[in-house]
Amino acid sequence: MWLFGAGGGLAEDVPRTKALSLIAVYTDAHYSAPARSNEEPPTTMIPLTSTISAREWRRVALFALAVTLLTTIPYLVALAAQTEQARFGGSVFGVDDIDTYLAKMRQGANGEWLFRLRYTSETHTPAPIILPYITLGHIAGLFAPPGPARVDTLALVYHAARLVFGVALILVYYRFAAIFLRARRARWLALILMTLGGGLGWLQALAGLAEAPGFRAIDLFVPEGFTFYLLYGLPHLALGRLGLFGGLLLFLRGAWRSAVLAGLCWLVMALAVPFYVGVLGAVLGVWGLAIWLRTRRFPLALLGRGLAAGAPGAVYLALSTLAVNADPVLRVFQAQNYLPSPHPLQFLVSYGPYLLLALPALGWAWRRGAREPVFMLLPIWPVTGFALAYVPLEVQRRFIEGAFMPLCVLAAAGLWLGPFAWLRRKVNTRAYRFSARLLPVVGGVASLTLALTLVMGVFAALSADPATRLFHPVDELAALDWLDATAQPDSVILVQNAATASYLPARTDLRVYYGHGVETVHSARKWDEATRFFAGEMTPDEARRLLADGQVAYVVAGPDSSNAGAYPGLDERHRSGRFTVYRVAGR
Repeated sequence: MWLFGAGGGLAEDVPRTKALSLIAVYTDAHYSAPARSNEEPPTTMIPLTSTISAREWRRVALFALAVTLLTTIPYLVALAAQTEQARFGGSVFGVDDIDTYLAKMRQGANGEWLFRLRYTSETHTPAPIILPYITLGHIAGLFAPPGPARVDTLALVYHAARLVFGVALILVYYRFAAIFLRARRARWLALILMTLGGGLGWLQALAGLAEAPGFRAIDLFVPEGFTFYLLYGLPHLALGRLGLFGGLLLFLRGAWRSAVLAGLCWLVMALAVPFYVGVLGAVLGVWGLAIWLRTRRFPLALLGRGLAAGAPGAVYLALSTLAVNADPVLRVFQAQNYLPSPHPLQFLVSYGPYLLLALPALGWAWRRGAREPVFMLLPIWPVTGFALAYVPLEVQRRFIEGAFMPLCVLAAAGLWLGPFAWLRRKVNTRAYRFSARLLPVVGGVASLTLALTLVMGVFAALSADPATRLFHPVDELAALDWLDATAQPDSVILVQNAATASYLPARTDLRVYYGHGVETVHSARKWDEATRFFAGEMTPDEARRLLADGQVAYVVAGPDSSNAGAYPGLDERHRSGRFTVYRVAGR
């Protein structure tokens, strides 16, 4: 029970025996009247009662460290399971995407600061986007000399960033929850829900319906909707959310100096995920409108600080958008980054339990918002986020970002104001202790999707089977290392095996003709062409045209192909086990 502290009433300085007064404090009856129109707005949005003791911070830090280490277990299992014949590639889920992140880091390790697509044959103007991974690559480059071992250092720095950003994000979560919740147990419940909470994906997975057409479990494929995937293996999204909430906490202090610091945090957020600037602007805009309607005073000072703090991120968003749209290749890349929102019913199924728990707290948050406007953020943010999720843009689902956290705070407050309040009214020590024991139970049930995800990751890592794509056969690695040492940097390679094509730009300084559904320009056409080429279904002229138009320098035939060598103009240069490397004549 150390997670919830030895005390844990609604207010730390009030004895348990005063349960009725606690309820009065926490339902905020004295805040129910609307603010008068001639009252000055508060200088800070953060209530003075939102302090956190040093003891609390120590416990939160231990919790954050424990959670991030827990998400590291599948990676450690995979490292221990690798053999002399199969080596771990550094990721236990989303292998294709994480390979691209390592490839971006490799650009930074090579001294580059501007992003270039490594998964397509077309050349384009480098752009100032995806800078967090390129920056991590520069850090990795300080420790890793060029060569096959460089990718291992890239993976190590990648996971170090995952751990650091994850711990920092959990700390920021607790500070955010403490703004609204005085009771330590309520804060802890909110923190556990925000950090580990998921939807009903575990139930769908156990029923064999996790990938049901038209009704996939949101918590199994929408990282923006929850937190655990960010901690599990998506440090750029963790950094973006850290900047979002860290900047918000600074902004809510109400001072101009804090607004400047908030602007720096929101610039980091924009560098990590530029679209979050739109989410932030919409949420703050709707919140400001609600303050205006609630208090009948236009929040001019809030608007000024908001514009000043949001300017750096907005400027970067504008400049990066212009850079992408100015290049035809990057425009196609952006258009292929299609992330549609699921059916609204899927959101309802995933977030339904939290909505039910939050119902008793909606009136509380709205009433308290009359005097402390920050409380109006709790209901406004989820509603705004769900509405933004259906804006007709390519990255729809990303606009749900951040909405889950205020929903979890409302759920924790609703649980305290609902069933737990009834138990406290009984002033019964046994009942009160029973309510305290229910808190970890609620958190545990909400965390079942995370638990299932980690178990699945461990079982996949135990096999050391390249078929899982978590591991790479040593003959594949030997072929890639030979290519990296022989081919000119930036040469285009046509690869038969999809796993090899995905990993090649992370392990070498070369590009692939096809390797990723988003980062390969015209990926559907190129996948079809590559499939026909290695199946031996192309005429010699078609094959020659493909290699010439794609500027292909080498062809790598994997274990499932024996037809590549039959085409004219291909000269076998290297063979390692089941992988054969051909040089294209004239390249």
